Amino acid sequence: MEFSRKSLVIKTLISAIFLLGLSSWSVAEFRVAGHATTSTTIEFPALNCRKHSAVLTEFGGVGDGKTSNTEAFKAAIANLSQLAADGGGAQLVVPPGKWLTGSFNLTSHFTLFIHKDAVILGTQ
Repeated sequence: MEFSRKSLVIKTLISAIFLLGLSSWSVAEFRVAGHATTSTTIEFPALNCRKHSAVLTEFGGVGDGKTSNTEAFKAAIANLSQLAADGGGAQLVVPPGKWLTGSFNLTSHFTLFIHKDAVILGTQ
């Protein structure tokens, strides 16, 4: 009798942990600039584990595989790092595309979320 009660408690705890994990997922979105009069919104699931979040395109990033995004990465990380100082951390979302970049440094309390259809291409 005691064994089945412990088993039920363990199963309940595992279920609660699983549900809490699911509740931290959210839907992120970003806009892809098209012509001057149109834009496309793309939604994708992203782990919402930080207080502050931004998308690389908000800092001038272009995922065409040709444009250098080094300054966009550096600006995004510098900006988000300042916001993360309040204790909530920060997250930079790299949306689908080919993101050409040189080196950049990451920081503490920072999540670099790379979409499954994003490729970071390094240059020297």
